[in-house]
Amino acid sequence: MTRNPSRKLELNQSATPLERQTFTIEEAAKILGICRAVAYRKGVLPTVQIAGRRLVPKVALERMLAKTA
Repeated sequence: MTRNPSRKLELNQSATPLERQTFTIEEAAKILGICRAVAYRKGVLPTVQIAGRRLVPKVALERMLAKTA
């Protein structure tokens, strides 16, 4: 059985990339235009801990910004 390389390429091109649902604290700080030190202060950003990493959920960040608008 032989592979058809053009078929594989076609499948890869049609696949949509996954959209990230979390940001690192550094990334969230950059998005918000605040310094890293402020972003790391407890209670400044809505965070979750996953596998030992502190992450900012995209939805929580959007909600936080919507409240201030």
